[in-house]
Amino acid sequence: MFKFRFLCWSLLVILVISGCAIEIEQSQPPVQTDTPNPTAIATSSLPTIQIPVTWAELHLTGKLVYISDPQDDTSTLNIQTLDLVTGTITTIFTTPPDAWIYYITISPDNKQLIMSYSPPFQQNIPIYQALYIMPLDGSAEPQFLFTPPTVYDKYLQVEWAPDGKYIYFSHINNQEPAQSDQQFPVYTLFRMTYPTGQPEQLVENVLWTRISPDSSHLVYIVDPFANANKIFTSDANGKNVQEVGLLESWELDIKDAPLFLPDGQSILFSAPSPEQAYQPNWFDKLTGVEVAKAHSIPSEWWTVPITGGTPTQLTHIRAINLYADLSPDNLHIVSSSNDGIFVMDPDGSGLTWLIQSASGTFGTINWIP
Repeated sequence: MFKFRFLCWSLLVILVISGCAIEIEQSQPPVQTDTPNPTAIATSSLPTIQIPVTWAELHLTGKLVYISDPQDDTSTLNIQTLDLVTGTITTIFTTPPDAWIYYITISPDNKQLIMSYSPPFQQNIPIYQALYIMPLDGSAEPQFLFTPPTVYDKYLQVEWAPDGKYIYFSHINNQEPAQSDQQFPVYTLFRMTYPTGQPEQLVENVLWTRISPDSSHLVYIVDPFANANKIFTSDANGKNVQEVGLLESWELDIKDAPLFLPDGQSILFSAPSPEQAYQPNWFDKLTGVEVAKAHSIPSEWWTVPITGGTPTQLTHIRAINLYADLSPDNLHIVSSSNDGIFVMDPDGSGLTWLIQSASGTFGTINWIP
């Protein structure tokens, strides 16, 4: 029920903001603050559970940090860690009922966590869909990374550069006037020097930004709501933009969640297989929704050379909400999905489930040492 309510709410938000322009006034940058989120609840006791280490033969080390739905009657979400050696799952944060965590990223020193968080409605309290920061050990409650200029400024996705110098994030403001030909929301990519910098606008109309391991390049999806969105790369400052063109007799129209692979020459991305190409149903046609993101439909992992070329299909799992991260030793890829969490080799072989659950995981996953 909770997931159904959230999906309905998300569709309503998209329909409302689809006619609105997405630009940020550079004269009103967010200001650094230590103001706490008045409705966030830090988990003080750090409850844990133990699961069997069914993947022991892989000799995995480190921890996974991810978002999970406990599937109880509280309508809450958890941020949890899974110790890959011991099988211990620790809950480091639990939301209040009907709040939502969309995206999380971990600092390079593995001490801080930034989340894109939307608190629940409370009468006479402004609701900011904003970026919040908290200790990864769960020892303090989340606080604003910076205070948004207005309640209409919303932050959706956030990534911490591996070198720790910048935080990248996407932004919309649904009060800006719409352009005449604008049908879907336009997300703007910003970055700020951590911890005291001011936001710097980089690229418009992009989502799913990821950063190369050496922090020198970005990969992202351009025109994320278009009928045929595209993968692009750029320098870390948004310059020297290059399309990662796909060469094939058919086109993977819907692409999502790109990631630089360890060889530095390939991009991993999510997309449905050609026979699963999206066709709008009657409700989509009625409401003007022309395309669903790959996150919303059964999809697979693919790779393509960074210079473009024919995509290679790695999986045959038909999973929803795919998102991936590399192991610290670059020998494995971990993926979260609506079916749970699994690992595989960079070529797609050796796929092994770590957690299989009807409740699944949501948003993002990070693999830390």
